This record gives sequence, structure tokens and C-alpha cells, in this order.
Amino acid sequence: MNLQLSEPAYQRFREQAVELGFPQMAAAPVAPIVNERRIRQWVESGYHADMRWFANNLEKRLDPRLVVPNAKSVIVTLTPYTANEVRLGPFKLARYAAGDDYHDVLIRPLRQLCDRLSQLVPGSNARAYVDTGPVLERYWAEQAGLGWIGKNGNLISRTFGSTVFLSAIITDIVVPYGVPHAPFCGSCRACLDACPTDAFPEPGLVDSNRCISYWSIEVRGPLPGGSELHDWVFGCDICQEVCPWTHKFAQPVLFDQFLPRPSYRELSQRELKDLTVDTFRNLFRKSPIKRSKHAGITRNINHLLSRQQ
Repeated sequence: MNLQLSEPAYQRFREQAVELGFPQMAAAPVAPIVNERRIRQWVESGYHADMRWFANNLEKRLDPRLVVPNAKSVIVTLTPYTANEVRLGPFKLARYAAGDDYHDVLIRPLRQLCDRLSQLVPGSNARAYVDTGPVLERYWAEQAGLGWIGKNGNLISRTFGSTVFLSAIITDIVVPYGVPHAPFCGSCRACLDACPTDAFPEPGLVDSNRCISYWSIEVRGPLPGGSELHDWVFGCDICQEVCPWTHKFAQPVLFDQFLPRPSYRELSQRELKDLTVDTFRNLFRKSPIKRSKHAGITRNINHLLSRQQ
């Protein structure tokens, strides 16, 4: 059975997406991954570091039909978050972690969008993901024409820059597709030259073993020998901060839940140094910072404080 959504029906669907908080949406046809070999080599080279979850589901990431049988389309949405600097006391905090956890905020409206798609095409099958499943969101966003993958490995939108959350719906419905466009980085090397840990073996390729975001979020236990967080207590935005597209095209935050929490900036060094488990839970309630757990965030804080002595 060939399930399809007409252009007028898809346009109404796009309007519903905007109403739910997804200002841009486009789709790409399910087809063999253009750069499949490069992705496999990234894993084979160990650039995913200790993030085994990526390698464990690699085949599903490379073929959406293993996620949704007979998948025909990957629909990707963009939602902007703040492009302004965010602080946790005296330290820098990744902008995406300024407010509530985007996984929790976006999954409900995305599932609503998924339900509306099922209503438009009865008998269809679709699954919604907010950076939690085996989906190459940046790749499909690029294929859908929502932007291009820059030299820093991030998707860059001509409308929003790179400070965007990506959500995806994999479906067996054929929908009108976007058209990918050429990258607009040109000869710019700002992100590559600004990285203090040389985490880019080549443009567009990130070695997680050398990435501050990986060290400060994913690593459990002591930090790797020789690692330096460079004032970042959770995540790192350096390669986005220096990108001309981020400064020129960043848009206002649409979800209040993503706005920076004033309490973060007000924290003192002493309060951070004495952070208890209970205070951690209360302070970072509904925050993506919970991912680092109390042990991870206090390790980062102590590391940064020791560098100031």
C-alpha cells in the first residue's frame, strides 16, 4: 500500500507544526545514506569515544526502515534556543542547557504532530524522536534542505543559525520533500581555529575524545588525563559562538521553558563548591544538567576551581 500526503494537506500539516512550536519543518525521502562509509569510519576510528549507544544502534541509524518498517520519509523540525551566553555562577554553561530539558519539552508537541499525521493518513505508521532514538537528525535535516552540516559538525540554518533543537518523525507516508542546498561556510575556519582542544581532525568531523562537551557531560569518573574544560562547567559552545551564522541569524526562543534560569547566574563559587545532592536535585529539576549527575557536575566544578588557584 502506497500511503501519500498531498501538497495541500502537507501544507496544513506544516501550519499545525508551527502552532505546536516548530517554526520550520521539512522532509527527506528515505534512501541510502550518502556518507555512510564516513559514518562507519567515524565509529571504527573510535571518535565516538565511550558513547557505545551510538555504535550499538548504528545499523538502525543508517537505515530508518529498521526503525519503522517500509519507512518512506523522515520529517525534521527545527526549534530555536537561546544564542546568548549562559552562566552557572562564574562558569560557562552550554546554551541548550539554559532552561528545561528539551527532550521532555518537545516530545509532547512532537507526538501531537505525529498523531495528526496518523489522522491525515489512516493506517499509516510513524514514530517521533527528540534526540533519543537511532536517528541521524542532522543528516536528514540537511537532506530536507533545512540547512547544512558545518565544519563544526553542527547543522547550520540560514534562518536560525546553529542554536536549534532537531526533532524527527520517521513515517511510511510519502510527503512532499525539501531540496538540499550547498553549504555556506565557504573558506571560513572560525570554528576549527577557535577549538582549544583541537577536536576536529578535519572539517565536519569531531573527535569526541578531545571534545569539551564530551568530557564535561558524557565521561563518568575522573576526567581524562590532560583534559581542560576552559571555563565550561557543562557542555561547550565555542565552535558555535564564533560562527558568523549563529550571531547573524539567531532567533528569539519560542518556548519559555528554554529561557535561561536567573538562579543559575546568581550562584557563587562557594555555593557551587558546597553543592549537596539535595541542592543539585532542586536546582536542576527538569534540566538536562541532571544527565551529568551530582558526581559529574561537582567534579567539573572542582576541576574549574582548582584551575583558578
